[in-house]
Amino acid sequence: TIGVSAFDGCNGFSTLLIGTGITSIDNQAFMFCRNIQSITIKAATPPTLGTQVFNVTNNCPIYVPANAVDTYKSAWNTVRDRITAIIP
Repeated sequence: TIGVSAFDGCNGFSTLLIGTGITSIDNQAFMFCRNIQSITIKAATPPTLGTQVFNVTNNCPIYVPANAVDTYKSAWNTVRDRITAIIP
């Protein structure tokens, strides 16, 4: 789990990689991380997503496994327009 507000306001990184072992991302975990240019999530099953997790994150793309794009878009409706397949 990535906890509530874990990285809220952190601007020290431009890319974010979330591995396969993460099953939930709590509220506002990455809110106000304005320098993020891309988010990659390796898990085939979307982690449970809290509220406002990726708010004010530069509207960057969220890359997920290609065979899970539709599943992520369904589960993560609030950021569905940002979800795309991981580029090999």
